Formats: sequence, C-alpha cells, structure tokens
Amino acid sequence: MKLKLTLTIISLLLISMLLINFVLLLLWKHDALQREVKYDQAILSHIHSLLLQDKQGRTGNFDHQFAFSEYYDASEQGRFFFLLQAGKRAGQGEEAASRTARTTGMSISEESKITALLAGVARKAQHTGKPVSRTASVNPHTLLCNDLLLNAQPVVDQGEIIGAVAVVRSLDPLFLTLWQNEKTLLVYLVLNLLVLGVIAFFRMFNLVIRPVDHLVGLADQYRNYDPFQFTPENSGTEFGKLSKSLNSMLARIEDDRQSLQQTVTALEAANLTLKKQQQEMVRAEKLATVGRMAAGLAHEIGNPLSVVQGYVEMLLASKEQPENHRDFLCRSEQELHRIDTLIRQLLDFSRAAKGKPQLFSLHELLHSILTMIRTQTAFRDIALATDFAAENDQLYADKEQLRQVVVNCLLNSADAIHMVAQKDEKARKDGRIFMTTAVQCPLSQGEQKEEMQQLVLCIRDNGTGIATKNLALVFDPFFTTKEPGKGTGLGLSVSRSLVEAAGGTMELRTEIGQGSTMLLCFPLACPNKDNIPG
Repeated sequence: MKLKLTLTIISLLLISMLLINFVLLLLWKHDALQREVKYDQAILSHIHSLLLQDKQGRTGNFDHQFAFSEYYDASEQGRFFFLLQAGKRAGQGEEAASRTARTTGMSISEESKITALLAGVARKAQHTGKPVSRTASVNPHTLLCNDLLLNAQPVVDQGEIIGAVAVVRSLDPLFLTLWQNEKTLLVYLVLNLLVLGVIAFFRMFNLVIRPVDHLVGLADQYRNYDPFQFTPENSGTEFGKLSKSLNSMLARIEDDRQSLQQTVTALEAANLTLKKQQQEMVRAEKLATVGRMAAGLAHEIGNPLSVVQGYVEMLLASKEQPENHRDFLCRSEQELHRIDTLIRQLLDFSRAAKGKPQLFSLHELLHSILTMIRTQTAFRDIALATDFAAENDQLYADKEQLRQVVVNCLLNSADAIHMVAQKDEKARKDGRIFMTTAVQCPLSQGEQKEEMQQLVLCIRDNGTGIATKNLALVFDPFFTTKEPGKGTGLGLSVSRSLVEAAGGTMELRTEIGQGSTMLLCFPLACPNKDNIPG
C-alpha cells in the first residue's frame, strides 16, 4: 500500500507538472512567433517603401538591392521573394522576380517547395491586399511543429496593388532557444516533484497509512467477539467514526452468527423431516398406482373365479370322478394358478421396497411387467409391441423401484391414449405403446469402454402428448394434466428420483397431438465394479 500510494502521488504530481509545462511551452512559442511575425512585417514594410522610392525596382532588376543578411542575423537562414508587375505602366508584360540564392542546408526539392510556399503567400497577400503570415514545413515527417515562418505584404503604388513581397525564415534558432529554456524548466520540475512528493508522502502516511496499519493489526488479533476499541471513539476524526462503526458491525456479526447457528439447526431438523416425507411420498404414489391397478384387476379376477366356482360345484355334485371330472379339475387348477399369479404380482408390487440394489435382467423385469398389465382393463384396447434389442441387459439397482417406474410410465401412456379415444371414437382401436431397449456409449468410437456403456429403455405412445409450455413442469411434484381426482402429480417426480438413485437419467420428449417418448438411461452393470458381487 505504501509503495502504491507513493507511486500514485508522484504520478499525479508529474502529470500535473507536465501539463503545466506543456501549456507554458505553447504560450512561449505563441508569444515568440508573434514577435517574429511583427519583426518580419516591419522588414517587409521597409522593403515596400524602398521599392516605391526606387523607380528602377519597377523594371524587375532589383535582386542585388535586397540581401537577406542585410536585415537578419548571419546565423539565420531565409530569403526574400518578390512578385511584381514590372512593366505594367510602360506597357510591358507581367513577370515575377525572386532571389535565386538557396537556403543553406536544403536540397533542390526542398528549395522548390519553399519557392512554392512563398509564391502562395505572396499571391494571397496580393489578392487580399492584407499582410499574410503562416508557418509551414517542407519535411513530411515533421508532425508536431512547423520549421518555417512565412510572411508577405502587398506592394501598393498610388492606391494600386502591383505585386507582393514575401520572406521565409527558419524557426530552428527560435526552437533552440525554447529548448534551452525548457531544459532549465525541467530541472526545476524534477526538484519540485521530489520536494512535493516527499511532503505529500509523509503527510498521507500520518493521516492514512499509520491509522490503517493500526486497524489492520487490531483486526488480525480479532478471533472471537471481543468488544475492544479499534481506535478511541472520542478522537473526532473519520477513523474514530470508523472505529465506532466497526464495533457496531462486530456486534451485529455476533448476533447474525447466533441467528445463523439457530437457522442451521432448524434446517438440519427440516432436512430429516423432508427425507421422511419423501419416503412417504414414494409410498403414497405406489399405493395410488396399486389402487388404479386393483380396479382393473377386479373385473379380470371375477371371470376365473366364476369358472372355478362352477367346476367346484360340478365336482361336488358328482359322486364319482370320471375322466371328464379330472379335466375339470385340471382346468380349475389352471384358473386358480392364474389367480394366484395375478394376486402374487400385485402383492409384490405393493410391498414396500427396501431400497437394496441387486444384479438383475431388465428384460426379465419388463416381461413380468407386460404379463401383469396385459390383463388390465386400461390396456385392453392398446397394442403393446416390444423390441428388446439390447445384447446386455444386466443392471445393478433396486429391482422393485424400477418396476414401479416402468409401470407408472406405462399407465401414463395408457391414460394419454384413452384421452385421444375420448375425443375420437375411431382412434380407440389405434392405441399403441412401443417398448425398445438398446445399448449406447456416450464416448467416441475410439474411446468406448465397457464400464461407460448405458442401457436405454424407450417407451413410446401415440397419445395426446404434452404442450411445450408444460414440458418443463412434468417432473415437478404435484403437477398433473389429468382431471381432478385422477392423478396426484407425484408419479413422474418420484420416478425420476428413483431413476437418479439408480445412477440413471429420465427424459421426456413429446409433441402435442403426436404422442410422447420416455427415455430411461441406466449404467450397465460391469463385473469389474466393486459394488457388484461376484
């Protein structure tokens, strides 16, 4: 901080002094140029008077009469330029005359440029009838300043402008003088910068750095809340006010810390409650699904039960057991076995899952689910098609939880198809649910590894589909598009939680009026994993 503050102070002082120096330099240059312009105009006025007195100058033969060294110091470089209508009164033609001597140190091309500049200011003075003054440069690389001073005056004879006289001078001597003064000024600038920088540094050190260092030292000593004073509060300075504010802040921090600790404790208790409620939600959704399935099974269970009862009555009515009675008994046994299978599957599904993962075949699980739901009233008019193309279908997850997920997806597809059938009677027999399995790897072809492969289960229907605006909400708890009393809105939310718990993903793709596709992706079981026995 000390180094940065020192550099900042010195930089600000240096910038301010350089700006002042730049302004002074511009003022000096402007004042010096004004003096030189006045001097040149005075010389041109004198030459103008001599030209009018010397009638011979009207013939144009006057080069030897006006030498640059006669009017300027020998160290300066320049020349005169005359633009006169030499023989106008004698009836002669118009001509221009100028000095032919070159300026020392200049090339032929620079001489031509100077002549062109002199001719330009001379014609302007002759045209306007007023003195003309300007600066110019013959060096195209000169960007910051011009190195030539040009002045011109019109030549007036008896109220008539008969020409113009001009002079060009090099500004190098002027700039050299300014640079000598600038070097002296820079020496004073450096001395002032050092003196003012030292004074400003020690002043800022006593006012800012020392109190800040004191505050930093006390702040480093602070560990727990301790109502000490950073600086005396009665000092009356800004740091005294800051100390008071810091002490008040420490008190508020301690209060907030205690409040935060209480909030954390409350959140931990709420988290435990939430986990319990989540388990209850899973159980509630499972019971709701079992209830829907039980309603469909009620009708199917009645038919085989009636057949069994009829055969039993016939067996009781007969005193002997002929061959046909044995056939009745065999059929009764088949029907009883069917009832037993349905009830056992229903009870297995309704039994609370313990959440214990195991190695199992997904295809076997899907076949058992299809066997169970084919007899349901909800699937009676729906065509169930499958294409289990996955070569490897071994998963390591909770089997009963995945059973619940698949059944819930199938029931949702059936409900969507029935909604179409309610609107269009012809579509009642066109309901289709198509289930496929495949193995895919998210890596590139050259990086495929067995442990990265996934088993994809696709459940596609031709139901009503879901509107795009509701697609992002289907997995939210208690969101449902079904009529009141026909859905809890927990099915997909609970299903996704179960799929993610198994390490998989669940994605719904749908288009209104075109049906829906549910994609379930699970990591394939790898024998090399530690969590798979054997």
